[in-house]
Amino acid sequence: MVNGSPSGWRRRREESRLRRELRQIMRRARIDSPTSMTEVCERISKIWEAPIVAAPFDLPAAGPFGLTVRYAPDPDDPGAFYILYQAVATALHQEHVIAHELGHVLAKHPLKTVRDLSEIDPDDSAGALRRTSYTTGIEREAETIATLLLGNAAAQSGVALPSASDRARSVQRALGDRVDWL
Repeated sequence: MVNGSPSGWRRRREESRLRRELRQIMRRARIDSPTSMTEVCERISKIWEAPIVAAPFDLPAAGPFGLTVRYAPDPDDPGAFYILYQAVATALHQEHVIAHELGHVLAKHPLKTVRDLSEIDPDDSAGALRRTSYTTGIEREAETIATLLLGNAAAQSGVALPSASDRARSVQRALGDRVDWL
């Protein structure tokens, strides 16, 4: 009976908080409908403290599916967040990995900082967040954000709008049945 226990209540409260904060970020970034996770990163970059770049990377098959580092060549420069994901993974898996790693950025988890991009070593676990289980609070929080991002995008992906024009989509959103985006 985890859901009725104090730990279940805390998790539900935490998820509600994450949902509210994510909704605010998405509104500020002007993301009101599902889009690819690379597009989400680009749009959030415009309102975030530093750019967020999602890019395929030659990660070893037995290694992590994705990792995030903060690139800051100068201590006074905010640099950029690099979300690197396995180049050979399926598109669906890449979307999930990007959403999870974006969760780390949005939750402001501690990330390894590199001064030179050649310092990125996918085999080095020191300082890099590794998702091996969801037992740690950091990984659970990043996965919750990923679930919220991807779950709502999946819910809306089946909703067909009557036209591709911006005006028709606007009218459909105003008058049609609403499927919540977060």
